[in-house]
Amino acid sequence: MVEWFMCIFCRTLPWPTVLRVWDMFLCEGAKVLFKVALVLFRYGLGTKEQCKQYPDLHSIVTRLRNLPQQITSEDFLVAKVCELNLNDADLEKIHFRALKLRQIRIAQK
Repeated sequence: MVEWFMCIFCRTLPWPTVLRVWDMFLCEGAKVLFKVALVLFRYGLGTKEQCKQYPDLHSIVTRLRNLPQQITSEDFLVAKVCELNLNDADLEKIHFRALKLRQIRIAQK
């Protein structure tokens, strides 16, 4: 997943899709990268029930590296990213929730 952000999706998406993602990134900022990642997770891994078929990190990463063309097509991906209503406050809330969970896990060790 880090690779997605480090190369801004250029190694994992078809080139026309990469160019659209970069356009949105340059216009709207970093939150677009998170929205793209969320869309790829949602449609790449499916519902919570469907996610059970990926029991470990290896199977999840394998799936995300081999996404169907429909999901990575520029029209589908951009449409789903635009439908995703996330603002800066939402991202900050998610960030603090993740930090809290991380602190709890560290405290339990």
